[in-house]
Amino acid sequence: MSSVAGSETIINDFIAAIHPNFDYVLTDTAFSACLFTLLIVLFAFSTKESRRRLVFRLNVLAICVALALGIFSSLVSGRAIIDPFNQVSKGVYIASIVFAVFPPVLYDSILLTRLFALYPISNTPRTTLIKIFAFPFCVKCARVIVLSFGVNDYVSSALNTAGLEQEEAAAWFRNPFMVSEWTMQIADNL
Repeated sequence: MSSVAGSETIINDFIAAIHPNFDYVLTDTAFSACLFTLLIVLFAFSTKESRRRLVFRLNVLAICVALALGIFSSLVSGRAIIDPFNQVSKGVYIASIVFAVFPPVLYDSILLTRLFALYPISNTPRTTLIKIFAFPFCVKCARVIVLSFGVNDYVSSALNTAGLEQEEAAAWFRNPFMVSEWTMQIADNL
C-alpha cells in the first residue's frame, strides 16, 4: 500500500514540475498557428503594389520573428517536458530569451514607420520631421541598449541552462535594466 502512495506522490510531483512547461507549449502552439494563418492571409489579400511597401515587408518580418519566438519557446519548454535532465543548450535558451525581449522594439518601430504616411519625407520640412521622430528614435535606441545590458547581465549570471532557469524570476522582475526598458516602452507607446 505504501508503494502505491509513493508512486502516486512521484507522479504528482512530476506532473506539477512539467505543468508550467506544458502550458507554455500549448500557448506557443496556438499563437504560432494563429500567426502562420495571419501570414498566409496577409499574402493572400495583398496586392503586388502593397507588397512593395516597407510597412508590408516589416509586418512580414514581425510575424516571422514572432514565429521564431514560438519555435524557440516550444523547443525549450518541450525539451523540459520530454527530457528534464538534459535540457537545451545555453545558446538555444539565450536565443529564446532574445526573441522574447527584443521584438517589442521592432513592433513599435513598425508602428512608427506608419507616421511616414502622414508626414512624407519629400513633402515635410526637416525641422518638423526632427520634432516628430527625434524622441521616439532616441527612446528606441535607449531601449535596445538597456535590453542588451539586461540580457548580458542575465546570461552572465549562470553557466548553464538550469542555472539560468533558476535565476529567471530574480533576473527579470527585479532587474533594473528590464524595469527601465518597461518604463521606456510605456513612454514610447505614449
